[in-house]
Amino acid sequence: MIKQTENGVLIEVRAKPNSRSFGLFRRDGRLILEVTSPPQEGKANLEIVRGLKRLLGRDVEIVRGLKGKDKLILVKDSTVEYVLSRFRDAL
Repeated sequence: MIKQTENGVLIEVRAKPNSRSFGLFRRDGRLILEVTSPPQEGKANLEIVRGLKRLLGRDVEIVRGLKGKDKLILVKDSTVEYVLSRFRDAL
């Protein structure tokens, strides 16, 4: 799910910690975000925020799912079109 809000764009992703590299891909219509960090002490969440900020060039915040694999992420001050274009370049 990718949805426009007044604060930016909400994105649902599934995190896959302990991966070989940081990456984004689509499987069965779902966005999967691979991170190298373990899911301990917020390390994977920090990598998600930093990696998406670098990829998208916007501030990013995890608004739901800090302790689980399914996350809702807010890309601040952005549009769906912008996020999709950046994702297309990365996928």
